[in-house]
Formats: sequence, structure tokens, C-alpha cells
Amino acid sequence: MAEIIEFGRKVQDLKSCRDQGLRQRKIDALKKIFQCTRCMLKCAKCGTQLDMETEESSKFATPYPFCRNCLDEYEEYRARTGGKESGPRFYWHNDVWMKVWESWLEHQKHLDRYRQSKEFLQLLEEVEDLLKG
Repeated sequence: MAEIIEFGRKVQDLKSCRDQGLRQRKIDALKKIFQCTRCMLKCAKCGTQLDMETEESSKFATPYPFCRNCLDEYEEYRARTGGKESGPRFYWHNDVWMKVWESWLEHQKHLDRYRQSKEFLQLLEEVEDLLKG
């Protein structure tokens, strides 16, 4: 009988470890999304720490926080795609540079859609429940 009780405890411990591992994965998934991809204290493009007092505002509404350099690049990208500027301000802002900005913005769009997906919202609710209980 003692062996059966021990086996039951081992199974319960194993299940508890698996549950803890799953809980931690859920929390880590949210941390990654909110701390890494939506941090308002760093530049969304290059990751540089932002000084909110000295950062300039943009002529364009920017959906992401940018450092001064990335903001300048974003404004040039927007001006060129909008037809307001015909050529690059710097020779290295070539067609490939434009593609980099295009693909980065596309990636950000996908991240935004992911954060609004029903599965991600479900994960958010489950982690909130875990943290309450």
C-alpha cells in the first residue's frame, strides 16, 4: 500500500512540475511581448535607451517610440514612400535600406495583430488568473 501512495505522490509531483513549467512558459511569453517589443523606454527599432526629456517629437504620428536617429530615418522613409522626397538624404539610404524599413514596419504590424488575437488575449487572461491565485 505504501508503494501505491508513493507512486501517487510521484505522479502528483510530476504533474505539479509540468504545471509549473507551463505556468512559467505562459508568463515568459507575456514578458517577451510586453517587455521586449513594447518597452516605452527604449527605441523600438534599435533598442537604444530613450531619454524622454530630450527626445524630439515627430512631424509624423509615430506608433512606436524612436530615438533621434531612428526617428529621422522613419521620417525620411515616410517622406519617400509618400512621394514628398524623391531621393535619399544619404547615399546609404538606398533601395535595400527602404526594404529594411518596410519589412520592419510589416513585422511590427504582425506583432500588433498577434497581441490582438483571441489566443493571445486568452493567454493574458490565464496569466492574470495565475497571478491572482
